[in-house]
Amino acid sequence: MKRLIALPFLCSFMMLCGCNGVGDKDTLLARINDEKVYQEDENILLKSMPSAKNMTRKALLYEHVLGKAALVSRALSEYPELEAEWDQYYKDIDVRILMMLFQRVYVMECLTYTDEELRAFYEANRDLFAKDSIVAYDRTPISNEYYVYKNPEQWKDYLAKSANPEDTASLDTAALKVSFAGQRRNELRELETANVMSDSQVVVNPLPEVPSRFYYDKHKGAFKTAPGYELYQVQMADSAKLARLIKDSVSLDEFKAIAAKMDKNEFTAKDSGRVGVVKEGYSLPYGLGVMSELDEVLKDKQPGFVTPVIRSAAQGTFHRFYLVRQVPAEQKSYERAEQDAKMLASSGELPDVDSSYVLVTYAGKPVFTFGDYLRFNEKYFRAPKNMRAYQYVVDNFAESYRFAVAAKAHKLDHLWEYRALVRDTRADFIIEKYLDKKIAVTADEDTLKALFDRIGSPIRYNLTYEQAKSDLLHILSYPMNLYKHEYYMGYRITYAGKTFDESIPSTFAKRANEYRTWMKMRWMDEAYASAVRHIYDSSVKEHEPEYDPALLMAKADSLYKAGNRTAAYNTYRKVMNAYADNDSLYQVAAYEIAQVQNDNEEFNDAEAEFYAFYSMWPQNPNAEKAMFTRGFILDENLKRDSLALEVLEGFQKLYPNSELKESVDWLVNNIKSGGKLADDLMKKIEAEE
Repeated sequence: MKRLIALPFLCSFMMLCGCNGVGDKDTLLARINDEKVYQEDENILLKSMPSAKNMTRKALLYEHVLGKAALVSRALSEYPELEAEWDQYYKDIDVRILMMLFQRVYVMECLTYTDEELRAFYEANRDLFAKDSIVAYDRTPISNEYYVYKNPEQWKDYLAKSANPEDTASLDTAALKVSFAGQRRNELRELETANVMSDSQVVVNPLPEVPSRFYYDKHKGAFKTAPGYELYQVQMADSAKLARLIKDSVSLDEFKAIAAKMDKNEFTAKDSGRVGVVKEGYSLPYGLGVMSELDEVLKDKQPGFVTPVIRSAAQGTFHRFYLVRQVPAEQKSYERAEQDAKMLASSGELPDVDSSYVLVTYAGKPVFTFGDYLRFNEKYFRAPKNMRAYQYVVDNFAESYRFAVAAKAHKLDHLWEYRALVRDTRADFIIEKYLDKKIAVTADEDTLKALFDRIGSPIRYNLTYEQAKSDLLHILSYPMNLYKHEYYMGYRITYAGKTFDESIPSTFAKRANEYRTWMKMRWMDEAYASAVRHIYDSSVKEHEPEYDPALLMAKADSLYKAGNRTAAYNTYRKVMNAYADNDSLYQVAAYEIAQVQNDNEEFNDAEAEFYAFYSMWPQNPNAEKAMFTRGFILDENLKRDSLALEVLEGFQKLYPNSELKESVDWLVNNIKSGGKLADDLMKKIEAEE
């Protein structure tokens, strides 16, 4: 079976391996504004997300259900059109959801038994299941036991093969049941896949063939001879002698006369150095081989041009060429290009067909058109529009559709997992689209061109300005505070020797997704705090807002004063990450973090934080103190005297009237004295004692 591409936002179910029961209704857990949250939305997290077991219920519900519902509600209130976008996306991915349900629930979990069978067996044999082994109604262990029950002879043989004749008491029958059922799962996976893929009701229609003549006429430029040039040459073993021998202004007759006497190539010397017509990029005749630099040297040159000395890699000899004329590319006739045209027409670009052209049918009815392919490719695959990529997209859809048909035949679209997965996918889709809109920026042409001139194509390399526009807008959407802070903090290693502009692409690559996550958490917190909330389960503890900037700063200050510096650091860092777009708030938190790290004796980080601070905000009232503290740390704690001297002398120039002037002057003089001032001071103190 071909590897399937996972579409965006469809992630929470990918690791699902066990599920609860079925039912026509879900249990309402809460309302967040107009958004409904169900108990099943929590259940699917417990089944599909391994980390859920390590989270408190309060954190799990807020971060993955209730908070997301609040942000979805806010997103739709600000951008109502997102609901229509979701409706279209849901139509596109429904077959993928059903496909996963078939593969993971019906086959791998249920072993193709119906839920009614499993439920009846469970109710009749509850003693087989420890109370803590079933979460609500987990089908996997039930189907294992049921498979053993339905296949007693095979189970007996399996036990016999697994037993140690000398120690039958040591058999772990529970583990063997899992292994026994696991073998059946592997068999079913291949068997059911083959059955589904053989469904003849799903038909993929081929695209109309592109006539080779039509392709040739449309792409004549692709069917030309290679351009070239007519050349004479002189070949010698002595490069210096060859350079002196021929003047740049020599005539063709003069060049031929020299070649007739001095050319050491036995083939070209017979014809006064004539090489003949040579195509660009091709190997030269007469043993001259490939001379890769020749094409570049002759580019746009006029007849009569004499090349500088060029070395032949093939022979190790030296050559100078005389350009007789440039030979332009010529159009090949259709008859001459027919075979190439046929090959390209069958594997190259797509034919021109109407968007309504039907590509996939089910029971004779259209389910996927060429217009659907174009939309799928643009939104989800972004593959080149050629035959190979086209076939991949269409085959993937047809495969998913076959599984979806099978899933519906078994009523898997009635499962609570289906409804919960759809709700979770909808929330992720709307939130991601909301983040796109909220983080996006606009900029005029002058701004974008200036940025392109400075940093080039920052995300996808070697693009033109027009091609790189969207990438440049992404770069501008990232707060400048984060770019600068990353740059100055990494001055020792990561960005050593690089300018700030040179650091921007790599900073974006490393931090953009992280910034997006922080903004999501902040906006989710804000949306939840302002939402109208109704929690119907009294055991659910209410979430308190965590990202209010005033509360965060007050909490961090309180922790710092109480001596809990690690917690204070984490809180200040949360402010910097979540409010990087708030310059004044970012400055305060950045300075406090530098002080916390200094107090914690994390001197390498502290000096870099102080450096970042006064570099980013030289006019801030604390910039002077930050520069002094950095110089002191470099001298006293890190013993980096040369850098400390550079910083402190810079301080003297910037702040000649500073209250710290006396201390800075002493530090500078002490460094210059090799520490003699400090030694003398210690001796004086010891003498006074």
